[in-house]
Amino acid sequence: MYQKILGGLLGGAVGDAMGAPTEGRSTKEILRHFGHAVCDFEKPPADSFGAGNEAGQLTDDFSSAYFIARHIVDHDGDISGNIVREAIINWSEHAVFFDRFVGPTTLRAIRKFKGEKIEDSGGLDVATRQATNGSGMKISPIGLFNPGDLDQAIADAVTVTLPTHDNHLAISGACAIAAAVSRAMLPDADLYNVVQAGLYGASEGESIGLKVGKEVAGASVVRRMEMAVDIALGTGTPLEKMIEIGDIIGSGLHVAEAIPAAFGLFVANNGDAMNSIKGGVNIGYDTDTVATMAGAIAGTLQGAGAFPGHYLELLDERNQIDISGLAAGIEKIALRRQKGATFHAR
Repeated sequence: MYQKILGGLLGGAVGDAMGAPTEGRSTKEILRHFGHAVCDFEKPPADSFGAGNEAGQLTDDFSSAYFIARHIVDHDGDISGNIVREAIINWSEHAVFFDRFVGPTTLRAIRKFKGEKIEDSGGLDVATRQATNGSGMKISPIGLFNPGDLDQAIADAVTVTLPTHDNHLAISGACAIAAAVSRAMLPDADLYNVVQAGLYGASEGESIGLKVGKEVAGASVVRRMEMAVDIALGTGTPLEKMIEIGDIIGSGLHVAEAIPAAFGLFVANNGDAMNSIKGGVNIGYDTDTVATMAGAIAGTLQGAGAFPGHYLELLDERNQIDISGLAAGIEKIALRRQKGATFHAR
């Protein structure tokens, strides 16, 4: 279990740091600028969102997941709205992760957490803009805390998502990632049952989100996931499928683009962690977020052995974090939860 947890955390961190230099560019622009597909840590260019970072430094994607997971561990597995808000405020006080990278929906929520008055524009336009992939980028550790217990992973994902992304589409996307990671934790996990768990999570998350959050206009995460998986199961090379997913599904800020794209790349690369991440890094647009989510799912499925041995030390050193220590803390809680859970693996 520890190796799967460590693999899931590494997958998210590697995807974020490797995708930072390519964010905002198209696939053609990535190839033109770098002269090659980006397949390792590189220093972000001066005209990118990650400008000023060194190779291997994180952005908001995995760093926010790390802080939330760390606070849950520090509170002995308590997954509540208060813990989530506390973690996000703490994360926002680390300028290296927050100041240049925070997304619009999360920023608005943090301002409210800190007591700022947010002008009400009537709700409709604001709620629609809140259906972003920020709900999915930080959610993968919730699956790690709930090995094989999809329904609890979904319930906890809703709890973690609501403080910042209280709409049914964002909740659907978050539950898809959490459920897939939860299923990937089991010894019998494979590409098929992990994807099925993700689709189940997206469907359940949508239904729950309509009850506890706002209904917003936008494409269905579930339907887009089905389309992305269909593309990934079709003919062509992983590169050709990556391009088709980017062209048809998209890989941008909206939750119904980034989450389906991550699942499509996971399938197109047959669950291979490094290749799924490379697909996210080179698909274009919101590359670090797509690679973070694809990496977290595939990394959990394959375990820490899927990654080059020096990556863990490099990521810890460059970002002043302790990934293996966090993995040990999550394992302790996950084992306790698994022992006390009664569920049927899907």
